[in-house]
Amino acid sequence: MIMQNFHLDFILHVVDMSAEQVRSSLAEFGEGLEITDCQNETGKGKNYKVRVCTEDPTIIFDVCGQFGRIKSAKINESKS
Repeated sequence: MIMQNFHLDFILHVVDMSAEQVRSSLAEFGEGLEITDCQNETGKGKNYKVRVCTEDPTIIFDVCGQFGRIKSAKINESKS
């Protein structure tokens, strides 16, 4: 059986969440999770750059959509 993995790169804009809160909410849904601060031009809220490898990107985006707004999403697919 061929497994598909998706490598996600996106910016998550949140108002009242820390990077650690985002990390703990996403950890069970993917591997290689990286969350780093990135520049926010508006000064309101925070932007986090999120990188993760997952079998189901929909779950990642659904969870993040509850926290804030997803911007600049890139999805790369690989089969193993």
